[in-house]
Amino acid sequence: MQIKPVDRTISQLLESGFYRIPRFQRPYSWDKENVDDLWTDAIANDDPDYFIGSFVLFRAKDHSSTYMVVDGQQRLTTLTLLLAGVRNALDQLGLASLAKGIQKLIEREDINNEKQFVLQTETSYPFLQEYIQKYGVPQAKKPSGGEQEALELAFDHLTAKIAAVLTVVDDDPTIALGRKIHEKQKKLLKIRDNALRAAADCRRTYERGRRLPHLRDTQCCIGS
Repeated sequence: MQIKPVDRTISQLLESGFYRIPRFQRPYSWDKENVDDLWTDAIANDDPDYFIGSFVLFRAKDHSSTYMVVDGQQRLTTLTLLLAGVRNALDQLGLASLAKGIQKLIEREDINNEKQFVLQTETSYPFLQEYIQKYGVPQAKKPSGGEQEALELAFDHLTAKIAAVLTVVDDDPTIALGRKIHEKQKKLLKIRDNALRAAADCRRTYERGRRLPHLRDTQCCIGS
């Protein structure tokens, strides 16, 4: 077994590959308490050394930039929901350029110049893709089901927490009306940057002879 440790931030992780949650993984199940814990630790906390947890990934194919998520899918999904919420808030403020910048961490072109979502799932299709990850009006009918309800609950909760941060700006009489949007922009970018700054000690493991269905290279990311 050969292990190659690589330091990554969440930003670098999202920029350097595509991540697929296989069907055999448990569905998204985080509740408001789980989301609140991540918000408190990663967003409200200004500690640059925030520990994000561990990620275990298997490379889907040789030399592929797509990894199958074995562990860490709840955190990775929730971070995607958070980024989508910040993107929407920026867009609503008329800051489309910044919103599109965040969208590049959610959806971008692959090596074939075809647009792909950075986080790809099978069991939550099409709700996650159409109603959260997509930057624009959903085209598919809104599905129903346990995982979709959990995703919607978490996304709505994060959206409400982001809105509450912006309401503080609206309610602050010391901030001139003409500076409200600027101050809201600063708040939103701080949320974005705090979510992306978490460091990870990523370990790539190459093991020959191990039989795993369609999975070979392993990358383990442990926050530090």
